[in-house]
Amino acid sequence: MVGAGLIGGSMGLALSRRLPHLEVDAVEVDDSYREQAATLSAFRHVWHALESAPSHYDLAVLAVPVEIAIHLLPRVRAKAPWVMDVCSVKRPVVQEMDRVLMGARAIPSHPMAGKAQAGPLAADEALFEGRPWIFLETHRPPAEVEELVSRLGARVVWMPNAEEHDRRMAEVSHGIHLASQCAALAVEMQPAEIAEIAGPAFWDVTRLASSPSDFWTQTLAANRDHVVDWLRRFESAARSFRAALERGDFSEVRILLEEAKTRREEAERARNTK
Repeated sequence: MVGAGLIGGSMGLALSRRLPHLEVDAVEVDDSYREQAATLSAFRHVWHALESAPSHYDLAVLAVPVEIAIHLLPRVRAKAPWVMDVCSVKRPVVQEMDRVLMGARAIPSHPMAGKAQAGPLAADEALFEGRPWIFLETHRPPAEVEELVSRLGARVVWMPNAEEHDRRMAEVSHGIHLASQCAALAVEMQPAEIAEIAGPAFWDVTRLASSPSDFWTQTLAANRDHVVDWLRRFESAARSFRAALERGDFSEVRILLEEAKTRREEAERARNTK
């Protein structure tokens, strides 16, 4: 496990408890994260540098941000015959995987799980339970890796390619994070006032605004084109509400509310059939 933060730590916890026969090590360069990871009882050993780890693993998992994953690919390929990433943007990673790993040893993947909190102390064995774990049709993993993901409690989902993955992520993840940020930025009240009167709507919608800014800066930069397209649609929807309210056209407001409600309910029904 290269990276022992939230995702890497949660994978380590789940694997060590559900498949105790596996030998799971981690590499973590951050001193504080490394100390925290050592307290999880998730890893046999937590190395301070990739070069310090041995070279006889079956699978190397890059549980780090996109730019770091790309940077590490040439160095991690000697550690295991298969290299899997868990980044939320796929195009730049897949491009580098195809160049460095020659395709056959590459496993681009993306678990749709996370928290606003970062780091090993936020790790959770049940983080992946019932969550989609995305693989690409262009880079099918060996059956052992699919089984591993299933043992983590995740549900394997296939997408055609990296381009389609990134387009969809802008709609259901990356853009949603920005909507949460915008909701937080639009508030004019002071923090004490918010704390006194805000109900679940505020806290639910702005929860993602607490996410690590460094991680999200990299993610948004890597998927900028698709996120910009989503923002245009978001702005259009917001303008429709504003225009209807400015006109006092509450029948139009109701139509927009009903359309949004229907879309959400249809998605919820589809989710409940999975």
